Amino acid sequence: MLLNRKTFLNLAVVLVAATIVVAGSAAIASNTGFKINKGLRLVQTTDTGQKGSNWISIPYFNPYNNGTDFCTQTGLRSALAGNTTLLAKLDPVTGSTQSVNCASAGSFSITPGLGVRVRPAAIVGGIANPSSIIIVGSHNPSLALTIPKPGAGQIGNFWFSVPYHTTAVTAADLCASIGLTSTGPLNKGSVSRLDPNSGSTTIGTCGTSSATTLVLNLGEAVTLREILASPLTFVPAHF
Repeated sequence: MLLNRKTFLNLAVVLVAATIVVAGSAAIASNTGFKINKGLRLVQTTDTGQKGSNWISIPYFNPYNNGTDFCTQTGLRSALAGNTTLLAKLDPVTGSTQSVNCASAGSFSITPGLGVRVRPAAIVGGIANPSSIIIVGSHNPSLALTIPKPGAGQIGNFWFSVPYHTTAVTAADLCASIGLTSTGPLNKGSVSRLDPNSGSTTIGTCGTSSATTLVLNLGEAVTLREILASPLTFVPAHF
């Protein structure tokens, strides 16, 4: 049975003991395990900017020891030269980005709670990349995450792996569950989403209408950023 996002939210509390099966945007919820068929926007030779940058949310408990495991188990293609599949993650404390090719991703660790950016070339070594991948895992309900103090450049940007059974539907919901607001001297913040099809970024400032209209997508990571005060530690809310 396929359920849309609204039905998923209505039934999630009742189905907390069931096993999650996710297919694209359709979902059945559980606290046991997740399996999602995540669509990808492949990078075309004519693309510019961030088109084809897919921000992926990965379950906090997962079978991926490193980037090589992730590429192999999801079927992402690799090549030593030419068109490649790239994985990237951001260290929110230093602001530095680690980017690796699937062909040499053994040193790339999958950090629980941090999203991964996947840029899959349409054709790699003469072979087509898949337009969707199966991601599996389960949630760690006790894992606390910390948005660090903001600084220059990418420092303070937290690529957040949104739990697949999150209680948040919009960026405003996410802001509220984390404790980010738009008022007072503390905890001002924002949520940003990158659209892999257009390459454009939409920013939802917490406490404003821009956050209310920014809808979260199942299986997609977003960027959290504190504007004034940090660090801010939170445990992601979920059903």
